[in-house]
Amino acid sequence: MFPALSSYDALVYNLGYLVPYVMQGIFTERRLWVHVWLRLHPDPGAVRFFGRMRRKYGSGCFWVRVGLRSSLVVLDRDAVRRVLELSPDTYQSGSFKREGMRVFMPKAVTISRGEAWRDRRRFNEAVLEFHRSRHRYAARFLSVVQEEVELASRASLLSWDDFDRLFETITRRIVFGDVARDDTEVLGLLRRMMAQANWLIRPRRSRYFDPFYARVRRYLDAAEPCSLAALARQVPATELTAVEQQIPHWLFAMWQTLGINTARALALIVAHRDVEREVRREMAGGCPTASEGIDGLALLGGCVQEAMRLFPTTPLLFRETTVPDVLEGAAVPARSPVLIPNSFNHRDRERVAIADAFCPAWWLSGEREPLFNHLGGGAQVCAGRSLLLFLAKAVLAALLSRRRYTLVRPALSPARPIPYAFNYLRARFEASPIEADENRDTLQRIHR
Repeated sequence: MFPALSSYDALVYNLGYLVPYVMQGIFTERRLWVHVWLRLHPDPGAVRFFGRMRRKYGSGCFWVRVGLRSSLVVLDRDAVRRVLELSPDTYQSGSFKREGMRVFMPKAVTISRGEAWRDRRRFNEAVLEFHRSRHRYAARFLSVVQEEVELASRASLLSWDDFDRLFETITRRIVFGDVARDDTEVLGLLRRMMAQANWLIRPRRSRYFDPFYARVRRYLDAAEPCSLAALARQVPATELTAVEQQIPHWLFAMWQTLGINTARALALIVAHRDVEREVRREMAGGCPTASEGIDGLALLGGCVQEAMRLFPTTPLLFRETTVPDVLEGAAVPARSPVLIPNSFNHRDRERVAIADAFCPAWWLSGEREPLFNHLGGGAQVCAGRSLLLFLAKAVLAALLSRRRYTLVRPALSPARPIPYAFNYLRARFEASPIEADENRDTLQRIHR
Protein backbone atom coordinates (compact mmCIF):
# COMPACT_ATOMS: atom_id res chain seq x y z
CA MET A 1 0.00 0.00 0.00
CA PHE A 2 1.32 3.43 -0.91
CA PRO A 3 1.61 6.02 1.89
CA ALA A 4 -0.70 9.04 2.11
CA LEU A 5 0.55 12.56 2.68
CA SER A 6 -0.45 14.17 5.95
CA SER A 7 -3.22 16.77 5.96
CA TYR A 8 -0.60 19.49 6.38
CA ASP A 9 1.52 18.29 3.43
CA ALA A 10 -1.61 17.93 1.28
CA LEU A 11 -2.63 21.49 2.18
CA VAL A 12 0.83 22.78 1.22
CA TYR A 13 0.58 21.01 -2.14
CA ASN A 14 -2.94 22.23 -2.89
CA LEU A 15 -2.43 25.86 -1.89
CA GLY A 16 1.23 26.22 -2.81
CA TYR A 17 1.31 24.39 -6.13
CA LEU A 18 -1.98 23.12 -7.49
CA VAL A 19 -3.96 26.35 -7.05
CA PRO A 20 -1.29 28.50 -8.77
CA TYR A 21 -1.07 25.92 -11.58
CA VAL A 22 -4.83 26.03 -12.21
CA MET A 23 -4.96 29.82 -11.90
CA GLN A 24 -2.42 30.18 -14.71
CA GLY A 25 -4.72 28.29 -17.06
CA ILE A 26 -4.81 24.61 -17.99
CA PHE A 27 -5.83 24.97 -21.65
CA THR A 28 -4.56 28.46 -22.47
CA GLU A 29 -2.60 30.93 -20.40
CA ARG A 30 -4.12 33.60 -18.19
CA ARG A 31 -1.41 36.16 -18.70
CA LEU A 32 -1.94 38.11 -15.50
CA TRP A 33 -1.65 35.02 -13.30
CA VAL A 34 1.29 33.63 -15.27
CA HIS A 35 3.16 36.88 -14.57
CA VAL A 36 2.11 36.94 -10.90
CA TRP A 37 2.97 33.36 -10.01
CA LEU A 38 6.19 33.10 -11.98
CA ARG A 39 7.38 36.29 -10.30
CA LEU A 40 6.46 35.13 -6.78
CA HIS A 41 7.02 31.40 -7.05
CA PRO A 42 10.59 30.10 -7.58
CA ASP A 43 9.41 26.48 -7.89
CA PRO A 44 5.99 26.42 -9.61
CA GLY A 45 6.42 22.81 -10.69
CA ALA A 46 6.75 21.54 -7.10
CA VAL A 47 10.15 20.02 -7.89
CA ARG A 48 11.58 20.55 -4.40
CA PHE A 49 8.26 19.66 -2.76
CA PHE A 50 7.98 16.24 -4.41
CA GLY A 51 11.62 15.50 -3.66
CA ARG A 52 11.00 16.22 0.03
CA MET A 53 7.85 14.09 0.05
CA ARG A 54 9.62 11.11 -1.51
CA ARG A 55 12.36 11.29 1.13
CA LYS A 56 9.90 11.89 3.98
CA TYR A 57 7.51 9.05 3.10
CA GLY A 58 10.09 6.70 1.57
CA SER A 59 8.11 5.97 -1.58
CA GLY A 60 8.11 6.92 -5.27
CA CYS A 61 4.30 6.85 -5.27
CA PHE A 62 1.99 8.36 -2.66
CA TRP A 63 -1.57 9.50 -2.17
CA VAL A 64 -2.42 13.17 -1.72
CA ARG A 65 -5.81 14.70 -1.00
CA VAL A 66 -6.79 16.98 -3.89
CA GLY A 67 -10.10 18.62 -3.18
CA LEU A 68 -12.51 15.90 -2.07
CA ARG A 69 -10.60 13.01 -3.64
CA SER A 70 -7.31 11.24 -3.05
CA SER A 71 -4.99 11.27 -6.05
CA LEU A 72 -2.00 9.01 -6.60
CA VAL A 73 1.21 10.89 -7.41
CA VAL A 74 3.51 8.71 -9.54
CA LEU A 75 7.26 9.42 -9.46
CA ASP A 76 8.61 5.88 -9.85
CA ARG A 77 10.09 5.17 -13.30
CA ASP A 78 8.47 1.75 -13.79
CA ALA A 79 5.12 2.99 -12.50
CA VAL A 80 5.21 5.96 -14.90
CA ARG A 81 5.95 3.58 -17.76
CA ARG A 82 3.05 1.28 -16.83
CA VAL A 83 0.51 4.09 -16.48
CA LEU A 84 1.37 5.47 -19.92
CA GLU A 85 1.55 2.07 -21.59
CA LEU A 86 -1.93 1.18 -20.30
CA SER A 87 -3.45 4.49 -21.39
CA PRO A 88 -6.16 5.19 -22.37
CA ASP A 89 -7.96 1.90 -21.64
CA THR A 90 -6.86 1.36 -18.01
CA TYR A 91 -5.72 4.95 -17.38
CA GLN A 92 -7.95 7.40 -19.21
CA SER A 93 -7.56 11.18 -19.28
CA GLY A 94 -8.49 12.76 -15.96
CA SER A 95 -12.00 14.13 -15.45
CA PHE A 96 -10.76 17.74 -15.28
CA LYS A 97 -9.20 17.42 -18.74
CA ARG A 98 -12.18 15.54 -20.17
CA GLU A 99 -14.68 18.11 -18.94
CA GLY A 100 -12.53 20.99 -20.13
CA MET A 101 -12.01 19.60 -23.61
CA ARG A 102 -15.71 18.90 -24.02
CA VAL A 103 -16.20 22.67 -24.20
CA PHE A 104 -14.38 22.89 -27.54
CA MET A 105 -13.67 19.38 -28.86
CA PRO A 106 -15.76 16.69 -27.14
CA LYS A 107 -14.68 14.00 -29.62
CA ALA A 108 -10.94 14.66 -29.49
CA VAL A 109 -8.69 11.62 -29.65
CA THR A 110 -6.93 12.63 -26.40
CA ILE A 111 -10.08 12.11 -24.31
CA SER A 112 -11.42 9.10 -26.24
CA ARG A 113 -11.36 5.43 -25.28
CA GLY A 114 -12.04 2.04 -26.81
CA GLU A 115 -12.94 1.80 -30.48
CA ALA A 116 -13.47 5.56 -30.78
CA TRP A 117 -9.89 6.14 -29.58
CA ARG A 118 -8.45 3.54 -31.97
CA ASP A 119 -10.35 5.02 -34.91
CA ARG A 120 -9.36 8.61 -34.12
CA ARG A 121 -5.78 7.69 -33.29
CA ARG A 122 -5.43 5.91 -36.65
CA PHE A 123 -6.76 9.01 -38.42
CA ASN A 124 -4.43 11.41 -36.56
CA GLU A 125 -1.41 9.21 -37.18
CA ALA A 126 -2.24 9.04 -40.90
CA VAL A 127 -2.70 12.79 -41.41
CA LEU A 128 0.25 13.81 -39.22
CA GLU A 129 2.31 10.91 -40.61
CA PHE A 130 3.39 9.64 -37.23
CA HIS A 131 5.35 6.73 -38.70
CA ARG A 132 7.39 8.83 -41.13
CA SER A 133 10.48 10.79 -40.12
CA ARG A 134 9.56 13.57 -42.56
CA HIS A 135 6.05 14.56 -43.61
CA ARG A 136 5.24 14.26 -47.31
CA TYR A 137 4.49 18.00 -47.38
CA ALA A 138 7.67 18.94 -45.52
CA ALA A 139 9.06 20.98 -48.42
CA ARG A 140 5.87 23.03 -48.61
CA PHE A 141 5.77 23.51 -44.83
CA LEU A 142 9.40 24.64 -44.84
CA SER A 143 8.67 27.28 -47.48
CA VAL A 144 5.81 28.58 -45.31
CA VAL A 145 8.13 28.81 -42.31
CA GLN A 146 10.86 30.59 -44.27
CA GLU A 147 8.43 33.14 -45.74
CA GLU A 148 6.90 33.97 -42.37
CA VAL A 149 10.20 34.09 -40.49
CA GLU A 150 11.59 36.43 -43.14
CA LEU A 151 8.79 38.88 -42.30
CA ALA A 152 8.99 38.38 -38.53
CA SER A 153 12.77 38.64 -38.19
CA ARG A 154 13.19 42.12 -39.70
CA ALA A 155 12.71 43.86 -36.35
CA SER A 156 15.67 44.57 -34.08
CA LEU A 157 13.75 43.15 -31.10
CA LEU A 158 11.85 39.89 -30.95
CA SER A 159 9.22 39.39 -28.21
CA TRP A 160 6.78 36.67 -27.23
CA ASP A 161 4.00 38.50 -29.07
CA ASP A 162 6.12 38.26 -32.23
CA PHE A 163 6.49 34.51 -31.70
CA ASP A 164 2.77 34.19 -31.05
CA ARG A 165 1.85 35.97 -34.29
CA LEU A 166 4.48 34.02 -36.22
CA PHE A 167 3.19 30.64 -35.08
CA GLU A 168 -0.44 31.67 -35.54
CA THR A 169 0.22 32.44 -39.19
CA ILE A 170 2.36 29.36 -39.79
CA THR A 171 -0.30 27.18 -38.19
CA ARG A 172 -3.15 28.57 -40.28
CA ARG A 173 -1.21 28.12 -43.51
CA ILE A 174 -0.05 24.58 -42.71
CA VAL A 175 -3.40 23.31 -41.45
CA PHE A 176 -5.75 25.12 -43.84
CA GLY A 177 -3.59 26.56 -46.62
CA ASP A 178 -2.69 30.05 -47.79
CA VAL A 179 -6.34 31.05 -47.99
CA ALA A 180 -6.40 31.12 -44.16
CA ARG A 181 -3.23 33.19 -43.75
CA ASP A 182 -5.02 36.33 -42.60
CA ASP A 183 -8.03 34.68 -40.95
CA THR A 184 -7.25 35.70 -37.36
CA GLU A 185 -10.83 34.93 -36.34
CA VAL A 186 -10.54 31.14 -36.62
CA LEU A 187 -7.85 30.91 -33.93
CA GLY A 188 -9.48 33.76 -32.03
CA LEU A 189 -12.62 31.62 -31.65
CA LEU A 190 -10.52 28.66 -30.54
CA ARG A 191 -8.68 30.81 -27.98
CA ARG A 192 -11.99 31.99 -26.49
CA MET A 193 -13.27 28.42 -26.16
CA MET A 194 -10.03 27.29 -24.52
CA ALA A 195 -10.28 30.22 -22.09
CA GLN A 196 -13.78 29.03 -21.15
CA ALA A 197 -12.41 25.52 -20.63
CA ASN A 198 -10.01 26.93 -18.01
CA TRP A 199 -12.84 27.72 -15.60
CA LEU A 200 -14.07 25.23 -13.02
CA ILE A 201 -17.66 26.04 -14.04
CA ARG A 202 -17.75 25.37 -17.76
CA PRO A 203 -20.48 25.61 -20.38
CA ARG A 204 -21.47 22.26 -21.86
CA ARG A 205 -20.95 23.85 -25.26
CA SER A 206 -19.35 27.22 -25.87
CA ARG A 207 -21.28 29.87 -27.80
CA TYR A 208 -18.20 30.05 -30.03
CA PHE A 209 -18.45 26.33 -30.84
CA ASP A 210 -20.72 26.54 -33.89
CA PRO A 211 -19.04 29.59 -35.49
CA PHE A 212 -15.62 27.96 -35.07
CA TYR A 213 -16.61 24.62 -36.60
CA ALA A 214 -18.48 26.35 -39.43
CA ARG A 215 -15.17 27.96 -40.38
CA VAL A 216 -13.31 24.64 -40.07
CA ARG A 217 -15.86 22.92 -42.34
CA ARG A 218 -15.48 25.62 -44.98
CA TYR A 219 -11.73 25.07 -45.03
CA LEU A 220 -12.19 21.29 -45.21
CA ASP A 221 -14.71 21.58 -48.04
CA ALA A 222 -12.31 23.74 -50.08
CA ALA A 223 -9.07 22.24 -48.83
CA GLU A 224 -5.94 23.63 -50.48
CA PRO A 225 -3.38 21.15 -51.85
CA CYS A 226 -0.41 20.34 -49.58
CA SER A 227 -2.29 21.33 -46.40
CA LEU A 228 -3.26 19.08 -43.50
CA ALA A 229 -6.89 19.84 -44.34
CA ALA A 230 -6.34 18.38 -47.83
CA LEU A 231 -4.78 15.26 -46.36
CA ALA A 232 -7.66 14.97 -43.88
CA ARG A 233 -9.98 14.75 -46.88
CA GLN A 234 -7.95 11.91 -48.39
CA VAL A 235 -7.41 9.73 -45.31
CA PRO A 236 -10.25 7.22 -44.77
CA ALA A 237 -12.61 8.22 -41.95
CA THR A 238 -15.72 6.77 -40.34
CA GLU A 239 -18.61 8.26 -38.41
CA LEU A 240 -16.59 7.65 -35.25
CA THR A 241 -13.65 9.71 -36.52
CA ALA A 242 -15.32 13.14 -36.18
CA VAL A 243 -12.71 14.66 -38.52
CA GLU A 244 -13.37 18.31 -37.76
CA GLN A 245 -12.98 17.75 -34.01
CA GLN A 246 -9.46 16.36 -34.45
CA ILE A 247 -8.29 19.63 -35.99
CA PRO A 248 -8.35 21.91 -32.88
CA HIS A 249 -5.61 19.82 -31.29
CA TRP A 250 -3.40 20.30 -34.34
CA LEU A 251 -4.09 24.02 -34.18
CA PHE A 252 -3.24 24.73 -30.55
CA ALA A 253 -0.34 22.24 -30.44
CA MET A 254 1.29 23.85 -33.48
CA TRP A 255 0.42 27.40 -32.49
CA GLN A 256 0.59 27.92 -28.73
CA THR A 257 2.50 24.89 -27.46
CA LEU A 258 5.11 24.81 -30.21
CA GLY A 259 5.49 28.58 -30.17
CA ILE A 260 6.24 28.54 -26.44
CA ASN A 261 8.72 25.70 -26.76
CA THR A 262 10.51 27.30 -29.71
CA ALA A 263 10.85 30.65 -27.91
CA ARG A 264 12.31 28.85 -24.90
CA ALA A 265 14.65 26.84 -27.13
CA LEU A 266 15.98 30.03 -28.73
CA ALA A 267 16.51 31.54 -25.28
CA LEU A 268 18.48 28.50 -24.11
CA ILE A 269 20.59 28.39 -27.28
CA VAL A 270 21.64 32.04 -27.29
CA ALA A 271 22.24 32.01 -23.52
CA HIS A 272 24.69 29.13 -24.02
CA ARG A 273 27.10 30.46 -26.63
CA ASP A 274 29.07 27.20 -26.81
CA VAL A 275 25.88 25.38 -27.81
CA GLU A 276 25.02 28.13 -30.27
CA ARG A 277 28.42 27.75 -31.93
CA GLU A 278 27.85 24.01 -32.31
CA VAL A 279 24.35 24.59 -33.70
CA ARG A 280 25.68 27.10 -36.24
CA ARG A 281 28.45 24.67 -37.18
CA GLU A 282 25.84 21.96 -37.73
CA MET A 283 23.77 24.32 -39.88
CA ALA A 284 26.84 25.33 -41.92
CA GLY A 285 27.63 21.68 -42.60
CA GLY A 286 24.17 20.92 -43.92
CA CYS A 287 21.46 22.53 -46.00
CA PRO A 288 18.91 24.15 -43.67
CA THR A 289 17.02 25.62 -46.64
CA ALA A 290 15.86 22.14 -47.73
CA SER A 291 13.53 19.82 -45.86
CA GLU A 292 16.13 17.01 -45.84
CA GLY A 293 18.60 19.47 -44.36
CA ILE A 294 16.21 20.38 -41.55
CA ASP A 295 15.81 16.68 -40.82
CA GLY A 296 19.56 16.39 -40.42
CA LEU A 297 19.83 19.11 -37.74
CA ALA A 298 20.03 16.62 -34.88
CA LEU A 299 21.68 18.94 -32.37
CA LEU A 300 19.12 21.67 -33.05
CA GLY A 301 16.42 19.05 -32.50
CA GLY A 302 18.09 18.21 -29.19
CA CYS A 303 17.83 21.88 -28.21
CA VAL A 304 14.07 21.78 -28.83
CA GLN A 305 13.72 18.56 -26.84
CA GLU A 306 15.71 20.09 -23.98
CA ALA A 307 13.48 23.17 -23.90
CA MET A 308 10.48 20.83 -23.65
CA ARG A 309 12.14 18.76 -20.93
CA LEU A 310 13.36 21.66 -18.82
CA PHE A 311 10.13 23.66 -19.07
CA PRO A 312 7.35 21.18 -19.93
CA THR A 313 4.25 22.91 -21.27
CA THR A 314 2.28 20.07 -19.66
CA PRO A 315 3.72 20.08 -16.12
CA LEU A 316 1.18 17.51 -14.89
CA LEU A 317 -0.25 14.52 -16.73
CA PHE A 318 -3.75 13.74 -15.42
CA ARG A 319 -5.04 10.17 -15.62
CA GLU A 320 -7.85 8.21 -13.94
CA THR A 321 -8.16 4.45 -13.57
CA THR A 322 -11.12 2.86 -15.34
CA VAL A 323 -10.58 -0.50 -13.59
CA PRO A 324 -8.50 -1.60 -10.60
CA ASP A 325 -4.78 -1.98 -11.28
CA VAL A 326 -1.59 -2.89 -9.45
CA LEU A 327 1.41 -0.54 -9.47
CA GLU A 328 4.68 -1.65 -7.90
CA GLY A 329 2.78 -4.36 -6.02
CA ALA A 330 0.21 -1.95 -4.55
CA ALA A 331 -3.48 -1.93 -5.43
CA VAL A 332 -4.91 1.14 -7.17
CA PRO A 333 -8.74 1.17 -7.07
CA ALA A 334 -10.91 2.00 -10.07
CA ARG A 335 -11.76 5.68 -10.61
CA SER A 336 -8.59 6.81 -8.84
CA PRO A 337 -7.07 10.07 -10.11
CA VAL A 338 -3.41 9.65 -11.03
CA LEU A 339 -0.92 12.52 -11.35
CA ILE A 340 2.41 12.26 -13.19
CA PRO A 341 4.38 15.46 -12.47
CA ASN A 342 6.57 15.98 -15.54
CA SER A 343 7.98 19.13 -13.98
CA PHE A 344 9.49 17.00 -11.20
CA ASN A 345 10.33 13.82 -13.12
CA HIS A 346 12.24 15.79 -15.76
CA ARG A 347 14.29 17.62 -13.12
CA ASP A 348 14.79 14.92 -10.48
CA ARG A 349 18.44 15.30 -9.45
CA GLU A 350 18.50 11.88 -7.77
CA ARG A 351 17.66 10.03 -10.99
CA VAL A 352 18.38 12.39 -13.89
CA ALA A 353 22.06 13.23 -14.44
CA ILE A 354 21.24 16.22 -16.67
CA ALA A 355 18.40 17.42 -14.43
CA ASP A 356 19.18 21.14 -14.20
CA ALA A 357 21.56 21.54 -17.13
CA PHE A 358 20.98 22.36 -20.78
CA CYS A 359 22.31 19.23 -22.53
CA PRO A 360 21.02 18.97 -26.12
CA ALA A 361 23.74 16.44 -26.95
CA TRP A 362 21.99 13.92 -24.65
CA TRP A 363 19.30 13.51 -27.29
CA LEU A 364 21.84 12.43 -29.91
CA SER A 365 22.46 9.15 -28.08
CA GLY A 366 19.04 7.74 -28.91
CA GLU A 367 18.40 6.83 -25.27
CA ARG A 368 14.80 6.56 -24.08
CA GLU A 369 14.05 7.85 -20.59
CA PRO A 370 10.54 6.86 -19.40
CA LEU A 371 10.51 9.86 -17.06
CA PHE A 372 10.69 12.33 -19.98
CA ASN A 373 7.14 12.75 -21.27
CA HIS A 374 6.96 16.26 -22.70
CA LEU A 375 5.53 14.73 -25.89
CA GLY A 376 3.49 12.14 -24.04
CA GLY A 377 4.37 8.48 -23.80
CA GLY A 378 3.09 4.98 -24.34
CA ALA A 379 0.21 4.49 -26.74
CA GLN A 380 -0.80 8.14 -26.40
CA VAL A 381 2.54 9.61 -27.43
CA CYS A 382 2.02 12.73 -29.55
CA ALA A 383 0.96 11.64 -33.04
CA GLY A 384 2.46 14.81 -34.50
CA ARG A 385 5.81 14.70 -32.70
CA SER A 386 7.96 14.38 -35.85
CA LEU A 387 6.08 17.18 -37.59
CA LEU A 388 6.24 19.47 -34.57
CA LEU A 389 9.97 18.92 -34.10
CA PHE A 390 10.52 19.54 -37.81
CA LEU A 391 8.64 22.84 -37.65
CA ALA A 392 10.45 24.00 -34.50
CA LYS A 393 13.83 23.21 -36.10
CA ALA A 394 12.77 24.95 -39.30
CA VAL A 395 11.80 28.14 -37.42
CA LEU A 396 14.99 28.17 -35.34
CA ALA A 397 17.19 27.49 -38.37
CA ALA A 398 15.49 30.29 -40.31
CA LEU A 399 15.91 32.72 -37.42
CA LEU A 400 19.53 31.82 -36.70
CA SER A 401 20.55 31.91 -40.35
CA ARG A 402 19.30 35.50 -40.68
CA ARG A 403 20.35 37.17 -37.43
CA ARG A 404 22.21 36.74 -34.18
CA TYR A 405 20.17 37.07 -31.02
CA THR A 406 20.93 38.12 -27.47
CA LEU A 407 18.51 37.18 -24.70
CA VAL A 408 17.53 40.43 -22.98
CA ARG A 409 15.12 38.85 -20.49
CA PRO A 410 14.37 36.72 -18.53
CA ALA A 411 17.97 36.03 -17.60
CA LEU A 412 19.53 32.61 -18.17
CA SER A 413 23.13 31.96 -17.16
CA PRO A 414 25.21 28.98 -18.34
CA ALA A 415 27.14 29.26 -15.06
CA ARG A 416 24.07 28.45 -12.96
CA PRO A 417 21.51 25.60 -12.87
CA ILE A 418 18.56 26.17 -15.19
CA PRO A 419 15.68 27.70 -13.16
CA TYR A 420 12.47 25.72 -12.74
CA ALA A 421 10.47 28.25 -14.75
CA PHE A 422 11.06 30.57 -17.69
CA ASN A 423 8.38 33.19 -18.26
CA TYR A 424 8.06 33.10 -22.04
CA LEU A 425 5.57 35.99 -21.91
CA ARG A 426 8.42 38.32 -20.86
CA ALA A 427 10.91 36.97 -23.40
CA ARG A 428 12.82 39.63 -25.32
CA PHE A 429 15.60 39.04 -27.84
CA GLU A 430 17.83 41.69 -29.36
CA ALA A 431 18.73 40.97 -32.97
CA SER A 432 21.86 41.99 -34.83
CA PRO A 433 23.14 41.28 -38.34
CA ILE A 434 25.36 38.21 -38.54
CA GLU A 435 28.00 40.07 -40.56
CA ALA A 436 28.37 42.87 -38.00
CA ASP A 437 28.64 40.37 -35.17
CA GLU A 438 31.30 38.36 -37.00
CA ASN A 439 33.30 41.52 -37.80
CA ARG A 440 33.20 42.54 -34.13
CA ASP A 441 34.48 39.12 -33.07
CA THR A 442 37.30 39.36 -35.62
CA LEU A 443 38.36 42.80 -34.36
CA GLN A 444 38.32 41.58 -30.76
CA ARG A 445 40.60 38.68 -31.67
CA ILE A 446 42.99 41.06 -33.51
CA HIS A 447 43.21 43.44 -30.51
CA ARG A 448 43.82 40.55 -28.14
